[in-house]
Order: sequence, then structure tokens, then C-alpha cells
Amino acid sequence: MPIPTPLDVASRALQPTTGLGGTFRARYQQGIRCSRMIPQTRLVALTLASLASDTGEIPADAQPGLAGLAAATGLRPGQVAVNLRTLETRGWLSPLHGARYEQPVFKLVLPLYVRSRQLN
Repeated sequence: MPIPTPLDVASRALQPTTGLGGTFRARYQQGIRCSRMIPQTRLVALTLASLASDTGEIPADAQPGLAGLAAATGLRPGQVAVNLRTLETRGWLSPLHGARYEQPVFKLVLPLYVRSRQLN
């Protein structure tokens, strides 16, 4: 068996995977992996997805906050904030606000162009 080149591995990563099921989180993760966002933004999105339920809701006790995401990803808080804003503007994240505005509550969403396309 020949050793795969980096180009082979990259092209396989961009192809949709079959058999993921129809859960929201699986579609979200696959959409993020197939997106053309920079790796840091994808890392933040996939870290949030790992905390979410199958419906895209992140339970109140699992909300990471800026410091938690920075610790989980290894990025600086400023980098995490920029990537969260990118996810929000591109329609992958809906920041909600709880009782106190300074504590953001995140909810994952699928952009319309992803919802209209069959990923698996």
C-alpha cells in the first residue's frame, strides 16, 4: 500500500463522510470540517461542538466562557474572541445572554447554506 501524501490526506478530509446520522451535532461538525475557515476558527467551533448536546444546545453547566475556551484550545483569549466573532458573523454560532450580559451563553446553529445542502 503506498504512503499517502499530504495532498491525499487533505482531499479526504474535505470529502463528506457517510454514516454520521442525522443529529445536529454531527452535521455541525461535518460542516465545520468541510468549511474553508482558518484552522483556529475550526478549532474553536469543534471545541464548542464537543460541549453541545445533539440539538446544538450547550447546557448551562458546560458553558465554557472565554477563559474556558482559551484553556481548551491553547489560544489566547483575544484570539478566541476573534474566532467567536467570525463564527457568529458566518452564521455558525448564536450568542445568547443569560441573566448577566457579561456571561455569554452559546448556541450552535447551522447556516442556511449548510441546512439546504445534504452533507451526508
